Amino acid sequence: MLPLLATLLTLCWPAAARGEWKSVQQVTLGTAQVLEQGAIHFGIVAPIAYGASSRLTVQSHPILDLLLVPNLAFRYRLFDQTHYVISATGSFKRSFGQVAATTTQVGALAPGELLGGGIATWYPNNSWAVTGGVVYAGQFDERINNRYVNLSHGISVSAQLHWLIQPGDLLQVSMLQRYGISAGALDRPEITLGWAHGFQRWLAGAHLLMSLTLNDAAGYDIPGLSWLQRWPLLPYVDLWWRL
Repeated sequence: MLPLLATLLTLCWPAAARGEWKSVQQVTLGTAQVLEQGAIHFGIVAPIAYGASSRLTVQSHPILDLLLVPNLAFRYRLFDQTHYVISATGSFKRSFGQVAATTTQVGALAPGELLGGGIATWYPNNSWAVTGGVVYAGQFDERINNRYVNLSHGISVSAQLHWLIQPGDLLQVSMLQRYGISAGALDRPEITLGWAHGFQRWLAGAHLLMSLTLNDAAGYDIPGLSWLQRWPLLPYVDLWWRL
């Protein structure tokens, strides 16, 4: 409901939206960069992000909230120079629609995750951005060796490459790899290829985002959508705006 209301408000106020990037340093989608103070980023499916200050961006996903999965994420910029940005990042989400347990009863589980770490982006020029991140990755009620652990521990590393082909057209390739310390094993790497286009006038300066992800983990966290785990490639399409 909140994304729909925000979308309707934006369509009625076209002058407020920004539909393109002038340089790759303005891109916050998957980089260490943060939103400007007071800026809002929201979509039909995407979470709502808000520039709480010139250094801090917070975000939450209303759809997950409606599914009884409270969630909150943040990115805090530590260093900002012409050719690089370094930020601290963290997030929390957990399903409270069911009672948490550490038994083998799947119906009693309350899955979720706790992340915390750092992310850095290097800009060789105004068109390219190279991003890397390392975070602690805690998983609630993860199944390990046929039993469920209340909180398992792991390390996740990520790498992303952004290419701003022209103002408003962005290509992105990303990789995420998690090593489960509790399980002593690597998870399947998650690889995403995406394209974003920012419209200057259409739909009040909307951005169209299309991507394909190999080994996407979305099905593990959204109640009732576990069938997504069987898809080798997960398509994603969304419209989002930045005010």
